[in-house]
Amino acid sequence: MTSTDDWPSHADELGRKTSEVLAKWTGAYDAGRITIKEYYLVIVSLYDSTSGLMPREISDLLANIEKELRDEAARRKAAKAGV
Repeated sequence: MTSTDDWPSHADELGRKTSEVLAKWTGAYDAGRITIKEYYLVIVSLYDSTSGLMPREISDLLANIEKELRDEAARRKAAKAGV
């Protein structure tokens, strides 16, 4: 029988699953299968639903990606307005 000490913590398991989902949607965005708006919604949803429940480094990564996407969307909007 496996002892409970051999099981990952809920935070670690949530972090692992979140990382898997993040990799899946990042791949879809990088391949052009989803738009920046769709990717942004994925990132914000992941962050909002898991923040404080998983390892901090993954929450920080999601927050950084969200900021980069906002900045990129602003650059695209400014470039489009300047055209």
